Amino acid sequence: MASIKKRTKKALSICGETEKDFKNQIVKTAKALRKMDHVVILSHRAPDGDTLGCAFALCRGLRSLGKKAVVKCADDIPEKYSFMYQRMEDQTFEPQYFVSVDIAAPHLLGKLTEEYENKINLCIDHHISNSINAPLKLVDANASATAELIWLVLCAMGVELNKDIASCLFAAISTDTGCFKYSNVTPRTHLIAVELMKYGVECAEINFKLLDEESPAKLELKKQALATLEYFCDKKCALITITSEMMEQSGASPEDMDGVSNIPRSISGVECGITMREVSDGWKISVRSTDKVNASELCGKFGGGGHKAAAGCKFNESYEESKKKLIDAVCGILK
Repeated sequence: MASIKKRTKKALSICGETEKDFKNQIVKTAKALRKMDHVVILSHRAPDGDTLGCAFALCRGLRSLGKKAVVKCADDIPEKYSFMYQRMEDQTFEPQYFVSVDIAAPHLLGKLTEEYENKINLCIDHHISNSINAPLKLVDANASATAELIWLVLCAMGVELNKDIASCLFAAISTDTGCFKYSNVTPRTHLIAVELMKYGVECAEINFKLLDEESPAKLELKKQALATLEYFCDKKCALITITSEMMEQSGASPEDMDGVSNIPRSISGVECGITMREVSDGWKISVRSTDKVNASELCGKFGGGGHKAAAGCKFNESYEESKKKLIDAVCGILK
């Protein structure tokens, strides 16, 4: 018990002195997790570094305390994240508790939605638009990544971190902050990263593999996407389009979409970058913005959500109808 209190105190010292309620939430969540066993940890569809890093770090942490825990995801996990689950044995058991990590809304469970959306006991997330229904929730929109919260909770649980857990959490934070360059980064983000690096995390290798390395198919997809580039609102809004045909011609997979949505926003003078990707039943929209446009509020108008600077939504209408609604909304904000 003494070691738990010591680790909790050290971890919470990273939080501001005024964050008393937040600290209490961390402790409450940690106590709840210590009582859980036979836990299913849910990550969102089209999994990214944050949801997977959180899920496998929490899974490893629970197992280190003698608990049974597994990770479930609706979609296949990209090979580049395989280091997160290496050396983890399979476990089979009758689930008793369900924890969602980095999932902002029930539909993001993908094909697992119907099975699990009403079973979630604990939701840990950092999306301001979170709409998960759970009796216990730890949601902090000020966290750069959900992994910040998982680190705090694991420490408060008394889990002895190791290189594997730290690598999962570092990868989660690095990918969700664009290697610490996005506006969501805070002093707490860097302080937690420092603590994780103490466990021998191979930061350079992780950053290259997850953020820099690109397949020939992805480069071809980028080339085709750039050819569709359009400007709106006095060049303050840029939009690229990715069709199913482009995905097929380039040989790109959904995994290759990582980072492509950042292209329009990276252009000088652009306040709002939009990527429209064709899916089986419509158009998936990714928005990246400066503080001139609240991406979460913009996407919220169309049933989506996310963060202030990065969010998404979906349209079932035609391409032209969908694009017009989006551009009218953006130009209305920028004007």
